[in-house]
Amino acid sequence: MTQKLEFFYDYVSLYSYLANSQLSLIDAEVVYRPMLLGGVMNAVGNKPPATLPARGTYLFKDAERWAKRYGIDYKMNPTFPQNTVSAMRLALVAQEKGVLEAVHQPLFDAVWAHEKNLSDVGVLADIISGAGLLVDETMAEINSVRIKGRLRENTDEAVARGAFGAPTMFVGGEMFFGNDRLDFVKEALNP
Repeated sequence: MTQKLEFFYDYVSLYSYLANSQLSLIDAEVVYRPMLLGGVMNAVGNKPPATLPARGTYLFKDAERWAKRYGIDYKMNPTFPQNTVSAMRLALVAQEKGVLEAVHQPLFDAVWAHEKNLSDVGVLADIISGAGLLVDETMAEINSVRIKGRLRENTDEAVARGAFGAPTMFVGGEMFFGNDRLDFVKEALNP
């Protein structure tokens, strides 16, 4: 029986982008849990690494190393950080419609491979139409009270379960934080 791996993430999270690139190599049913990284960090008093000069400089150099190791595209986005609230809501709408795969990687790639800004409605519209969804209808759903509530619930649940950043992953009740913990995730999935 395949175990579940819950993946709490935000498209603005560079390490979520890196970890996401490896999830298909893990023998697990991945349950994608969009959340707001800023909401998690505010709730627990954490600070974004890029706001600390020395850590921020290291973060982007570290990302280059990981992207090279994983063989994925990476460009430091000049509009970082950016507001991903609508993008995270889009992920939830797409998840409900059974087309998360059609928007998930394009949303990550927009930020971390193509230097786009996910707060730009045109960028989201292109991704929405590329997934075969109706733009106006989907934008209305993104702004619905129901979807806003679901994103808030995911974010609150992540905090309640111990998250302090992204990506945060769970195998059963065991939490793993960060791209560099994937080996431990694999071990937990295959004891």
